[in-house]
Amino acid sequence: MRKIAIQAARSIVAIIVGEIVLYAGTWFVQEVIFGHVDYSDTVPTLIGAGLLTPLAAVAAGFAIALIAGVRPYLHILPMCMLVAIETVYLFSRGLVDGPLWFETGAGLSLILGAIAGAFLWTRVADRRQLTRYAELA
Repeated sequence: MRKIAIQAARSIVAIIVGEIVLYAGTWFVQEVIFGHVDYSDTVPTLIGAGLLTPLAAVAAGFAIALIAGVRPYLHILPMCMLVAIETVYLFSRGLVDGPLWFETGAGLSLILGAIAGAFLWTRVADRRQLTRYAELA
């Protein structure tokens, strides 16, 4: 019973930390580095933000998987759902200035970044397991 409670707490903390990493990272890239990104910005700004913003999602996905420790793709699902919901909400309310394809691509890049972060954690975790087994041999 205690083990289940600990894993449940790790899961909750992982999801919360992942959300914080995602929002802090996207804020840093879009507001601090590029000084508020809009659809009407220059091409270099859009390319830079388009390349760096998903890295925040990679970091968030990795953080979620690292803290949760198990089933990384299940643990990134709440964050990915929130990204999708937020994208629909912001576009439907006219709170973003880009066309649908642009905003959908931005949301999708965050979801794919989170998946990439979880995948990266699985590769690191596999390597740690192999190293641990090699030490026993």
